[in-house]
Amino acid sequence: MRKVGWKNIFNINKVLRVLVASDILIFSGFGLMSPIFAVFITGQISGGNLITVGIAEAIYLASKSLLQIPIGILIDETKGQKIDFWLSFAGSILSALAILLYIFASTPAHIYLIGLLFGIAGALAYPAWMGLFSRNLETGRESFIWGLHSTTTELSSAITAALGGFVAERFGFGSLFLTAGAIALFGSFVLLIVYPEIAKE
Repeated sequence: MRKVGWKNIFNINKVLRVLVASDILIFSGFGLMSPIFAVFITGQISGGNLITVGIAEAIYLASKSLLQIPIGILIDETKGQKIDFWLSFAGSILSALAILLYIFASTPAHIYLIGLLFGIAGALAYPAWMGLFSRNLETGRESFIWGLHSTTTELSSAITAALGGFVAERFGFGSLFLTAGAIALFGSFVLLIVYPEIAKE
């Protein structure tokens, strides 16, 4: 067990460092678009209104909720951590691509389909990422490491959320979604750094 003192506060293993760094980037991408998403739908989507926003969110949550338990069972029944990695990677990539699809959305149906894609992506990534993270936690530092992840991802989201409105106002929604998707896509590919460590098992 590593020491918990202040000198060792960020001295965590490579797998956890990469997972946190990846999530910082992915959450930053989502942070850019989250504050103005409803404005985008009501102002840029033909026939879009606050009901559209609610239905899209419901589709996302329902599809994610229904799929992630069987996916989690599949992960637990599969030996090793490779499945955790690849499902987490695939889900992260799909989420980034879903952001980019907003650039081409023009009707509520498009928004609903993208919401479904987000749900599938979340169902793939969430249980897989949680499993991967949990299996690599260092004994005696579990609470600190979870706190570190929560703090860094939320702070990054806060910073980009403050920038999201400015980017949309100054450069338009297309530029906003392109930037957010690119950041999330980059964060997804960061995960590949840690694959050699996982493949050893």
